[in-house]
Amino acid sequence: MKSRTHNPKFSLYTFNLRVLSVVVVIASCLVVLLGRMFYLQILQAEYFSERARHQQQSRITLEPRRGTITDRQGRRLAVSVPVQSLYARPQNIESPYTVATRIAPLLDINRDKLLKTLRTKRSFVWLKRQLPPEIAQKIKAMDFKGLDFVEEYRRVYPNGEMAGALLGFTGVDSQGLEGLEYQYQNLMAGEPEEVVVERDGTRRVIPHTLPHDLKAQRHSIQLTLDNTIQHYTEAALKRGVETSRADRGVAIVMHSHTGAVLSMATYPQFDPNRYTDFDRSTFLNRAVTVGYEPGSTFKILTIAAALEEKLITPEQEFFCENGTYRFAGEDFHDTSPHENLNIEQIIQKSSNICAIKIGTLLSPEKFYEYIRRFRFGSRPESGLSGEAIGRVLPLQRWTRVDHASISFGHGILVSPLQLISALNVIAADGKWFHPHIVDHAFSEEGEIILETLDEEGKISQKFGAYDPKQLISAETTQILRKMMISVTQEGGTAVEAAIPGYNVAGKTGTSQVFDEKTGRYSNRKHIAFFNGYVPAEQPLLTVLVVIEHPRSSPYGGKVAGPVFKEIVSRTFLHNDILPELKKEVAEVLDNPEQG
Repeated sequence: MKSRTHNPKFSLYTFNLRVLSVVVVIASCLVVLLGRMFYLQILQAEYFSERARHQQQSRITLEPRRGTITDRQGRRLAVSVPVQSLYARPQNIESPYTVATRIAPLLDINRDKLLKTLRTKRSFVWLKRQLPPEIAQKIKAMDFKGLDFVEEYRRVYPNGEMAGALLGFTGVDSQGLEGLEYQYQNLMAGEPEEVVVERDGTRRVIPHTLPHDLKAQRHSIQLTLDNTIQHYTEAALKRGVETSRADRGVAIVMHSHTGAVLSMATYPQFDPNRYTDFDRSTFLNRAVTVGYEPGSTFKILTIAAALEEKLITPEQEFFCENGTYRFAGEDFHDTSPHENLNIEQIIQKSSNICAIKIGTLLSPEKFYEYIRRFRFGSRPESGLSGEAIGRVLPLQRWTRVDHASISFGHGILVSPLQLISALNVIAADGKWFHPHIVDHAFSEEGEIILETLDEEGKISQKFGAYDPKQLISAETTQILRKMMISVTQEGGTAVEAAIPGYNVAGKTGTSQVFDEKTGRYSNRKHIAFFNGYVPAEQPLLTVLVVIEHPRSSPYGGKVAGPVFKEIVSRTFLHNDILPELKKEVAEVLDNPEQG
């Protein structure tokens, strides 16, 4: 009897069964696979697409191109220009050694250090940001695989050192770090914008996916500064500091009837394009951040208060004690002995003793009130960063010696901007004009902006001139200006500041520097001042010059007066102004496009 296993029919049946089983299994797998694919690609498509986008793409915040800073005539003082930044994809570089050897000298980077960077396992590395165009072009011409560029913006200051301490500078990421760049960071940087970019496997942004068509939401600012006057001011100040062998200096030019700052200079200077090459002390805008004892320039305000209170008359004489005066147990001195002097002569000769006698006619309460009225002890709110408050001794701490010392400008600290703003009241017929450096902001579309609001809708920044406030009578200031002309005439303390063809009203000042180590005023270190108005009858320019620690002479008339003269003379000459055409002077200064 034959076995069933050798039955051909049975064998065929068994084979067919096996084939069918395999087909069923394969079909089942295909069904499961197709079902899974249907589930993943159809039913869960949106979910997994979103996960893929999350892994490969992301939103990042980009800063738009920074706004410009211009002078009052629209000339650019700070501008952002497109530059190329170099990056590498190390895994795509065929010969890191060759690349490092070729480009290291161009990047001014040590070859071995660069080679180590190119051999890193990271998928993306910056090699150098903000390359000069000629360097970027040379590297592009080498056409190395794995190297590429992305466009960024670099801040450029076309005038180099001009107004460096005023403008400040930005860092490599266009973040304002000093000066106006810092003060108006949010305004000029604009509103950041979110964009979608691609990321590599390590979640690093792929630079070539960065968009370059961001909407310009930043603003620019136009200053009251005049580029030409700024140049004259800086040149004269530099010459004055070097000639007097001084440590440093400050000069400010203000429009007498608006409070607009036409120039603001400090020396030594620095170039904001290369700020890392300079000592940090040069970054300080000493015109607004540093306090000085104003010396005899303050006497004008002391006399103004006494005249305004009718405690003295213009013709009144005071005995100057022949140069030495004992008051409240202390000895006070004049630089030269005098007997009787009237008010004009007191200003001309700059008598400390007579200033004490006039100042102490005012009660401490009234004198303190006038000091605060002239805004000493308060920030000028000019729109500049780092404004010093100064130091005004609280009234309850005044002694008779303090009262006497403050009368001739000692025992009080004021910044140059505070001082010129107060002294400008004499030029402006008794009106206080708010000092300001920013005339207005403007958008890409040209919209003029005079104020900005915070999140609560309150004014956070205000630009341009404010309405003036009458502090003292015009009559008092006219008397003083007439008297102050004598300072720049024969016999005065500042004949070096006289300008032929014009009556110059001015006041010198010299203050000794307090030595904290000895607890006394130094006989070797001085601060020299000159403040002047021109033309004296109807002032258009108010100028303050401060020379710190001069060695040729301690007197303001000798070292600061010539700086004043050069600034004003060159400013008028530039505008083709003859002495007798004073009306035209006003028109040109008020309408810069005509200058």
